[in-house]
Amino acid sequence: MSFWDFLWLLLIWTPLAVLWGVALADIFRRDDISGRPKVLWTILVLLLPLLGTLIYLLTRSVGTAEETHAATGRARVEPAPPTSAQQLTMLADLRDRGVLTPEEFAAGKSQLLGSRAAPADDRVVARPTEASAAHPAAPAA
Repeated sequence: MSFWDFLWLLLIWTPLAVLWGVALADIFRRDDISGRPKVLWTILVLLLPLLGTLIYLLTRSVGTAEETHAATGRARVEPAPPTSAQQLTMLADLRDRGVLTPEEFAAGKSQLLGSRAAPADDRVVARPTEASAAHPAAPAA
């Protein structure tokens, strides 16, 4: 193979073959073209590869780029936010590695669970019962 044959293949035929393949793939991917026009475009591109491809690419509708961009945007999936259990696991891991103090871990845990922080010492906090809440004790004089 001579240099000129290789150059002709590399600079002319390869880009034309890629362009031809892109046009055929685009014809089959488009949803805005029904069956009969797809068949006619495919026959035109296959019978006249250079001319048919150029005619197709020059006459294709402008809205297809926006539709393709919108379709790829719809295909992207946002990651789900971490669950409470996952967040607790991350907090415990940070505490175990020494990044968080036990107090910071307890504050983060209570914020995550939506409850009050546990008392620092292990004493039981007395809660008023329904009977004592209904009849409060008289203040001492």
